[in-house]
Amino acid sequence: MENALENSIKEWRWFLKHSVPGCRFRDRYHRRQQAGRGRSMFRRACYVALGTAIAIGSLALAPLPGPGWGTFFVGSGIVAGEVWHVARLLDRGEVKLRKALQHTKGVWDTSAPALRVLIALTISPGVIASVYGTYQVFSLASFVR
Repeated sequence: MENALENSIKEWRWFLKHSVPGCRFRDRYHRRQQAGRGRSMFRRACYVALGTAIAIGSLALAPLPGPGWGTFFVGSGIVAGEVWHVARLLDRGEVKLRKALQHTKGVWDTSAPALRVLIALTISPGVIASVYGTYQVFSLASFVR
């Protein structure tokens, strides 16, 4: 188990450090395919199932405080190591997301402090409402049992 964890950590560090944005997931796919030539289809299917479960679970729990979206991308990355089309989709998405975040950061950096406060005050009620709504859903679910 420790060896598998160490290998996973090493793989993700290489992924972030040596791959170029827009090609990371396809590079990971190719490395996984070359490294696992003797792997069975069952093992590959287990990786896809694990990654899918992590991604869907992360989406379901996204409104709650915690890792949420980060674990969604980890789950998607696991699936991308086994499925070429998912790897391509994530590479495209990464490039678009980086552009959008750079644009947003530029707008944030050039905006007045009063506008920043207004943005924060606008977003805060939505976050509070989603946390409260999630709490209500889970408390209602426990009441129904």
